[in-house]
Amino acid sequence: MSVKNYLLSDLSKGQIESISTKITIEDVNAFAALSGDISPVHLSDDFAVKKALPGRIAHGLLIGARVSSLIGNSLPGAFGILQSFDIEFRSPLVPPQEIQIQGEVTNISEGTGQVSLSIIVTASGKLIAKCKAKTIVSLGTQTANI
Repeated sequence: MSVKNYLLSDLSKGQIESISTKITIEDVNAFAALSGDISPVHLSDDFAVKKALPGRIAHGLLIGARVSSLIGNSLPGAFGILQSFDIEFRSPLVPPQEIQIQGEVTNISEGTGQVSLSIIVTASGKLIAKCKAKTIVSLGTQTANI
């Protein structure tokens, strides 16, 4: 995957970027170790099923981290700095599963360099999460060496 170099002047309202990525059981295990969130709903199919879930589920913030990869690598990419992030989870994600993350520019403030994004996460056509994010994007003309 390459990193995009959008400056503020390169972005427009309604602009869309998408990525696809797989979340695996190994990803969930690694995130549990990294975050310290070892809830059995993430690590045990048996426990999760007893709690009326379809199986062990991915951590919400693991999904959020993948959303961050859309922001940092694609929209806006190298010249964007995440300022705020709000995520609503709509359906549990049972790994392994491919997710699609689509971001759309909803507002651009030329004065402050702030760009607002609306982001959806889906898997097999099912809505997993909806997000709102704000980033600050460089106003300059520099290029990243990526």
